[in-house]
Amino acid sequence: MDIKKYEVLLAVVDKGSFIKAASELGYTQSGITYMMNSLEKECGFPLLQRSNKGVILTLEGERLLPEIRQLVQLNKRLEQDFSEVKGQIAGKVRIGCFPTIVCAVMPRIMRIFRDKYPQIQLDLVEENSVGVLEEWLESGFIDVAFFSRQPRYEYDWFPVKEDRYVVVMSKESPLTAYDVIKPNQLEGQPFFMYRGSDGIDADVASYFKKNKADLMPTFTSSSDYAVLYMIEENLGIGMIPELLTLYSEEKFPTITTRPLDPPAQREIGLAVNHYDTAVPAVQRFVQTVQKSVSNGTLII
Repeated sequence: MDIKKYEVLLAVVDKGSFIKAASELGYTQSGITYMMNSLEKECGFPLLQRSNKGVILTLEGERLLPEIRQLVQLNKRLEQDFSEVKGQIAGKVRIGCFPTIVCAVMPRIMRIFRDKYPQIQLDLVEENSVGVLEEWLESGFIDVAFFSRQPRYEYDWFPVKEDRYVVVMSKESPLTAYDVIKPNQLEGQPFFMYRGSDGIDADVASYFKKNKADLMPTFTSSSDYAVLYMIEENLGIGMIPELLTLYSEEKFPTITTRPLDPPAQREIGLAVNHYDTAVPAVQRFVQTVQKSVSNGTLII
């Protein structure tokens, strides 16, 4: 039994695509296809089928999926236990996070973590959908999710930072005359907004709903920077996390920001599915991030 084939199978299922799985795992598409054909031959029946939603499991594959996931997780745990017995901390941690966090936070986290645990490999998976990250965490495709906390989460949660939202605008916008912006001032304005694959930013939508203001996006994009480029041309305004603006000021010198009244905030942190039973590498990653933030080594 080749455990690697099962790991590839899970990647194909979670990504819904041979091409995306190949890109994620560093294989060629033909290599992925060969491994899946080989696995199906060993099983004696098809595990995958193509549909209008991409590559999905057959009924037989769905029946076996829970056991396959458990097998892969147990194998990962066993490999890391072997390393610990030998006095080493090794393994791999797959982290799912927003592109914003990848650009603004992860480079420093990876440097700190690599200096402390050089034998542990960190894999980043970018995704702009909270819903997809949540599904990946539940399925075990990722070990840790780095995103904003939502009320519906039932995972072990480790807060990292309170990040406020700000209104971003061109320096030529009439709204620059105000020190703070109220939600009703945004009504009727050309509004540019970040959009994930499961819809518009949940934190922004919740803020407008709570403050009884109508949100009518003029332009949405799955790219934060696309939104900023539009705002730079004074085509409209937007509402984005302050964390993003701190790392985009040099790139967009003609835009400015204003705080909101009442404030709009989100708590960003790490989510782990059952931290107590997570593999040692995952626990070390969470501990390192939290300790680095608390002692000031990592300033976000």
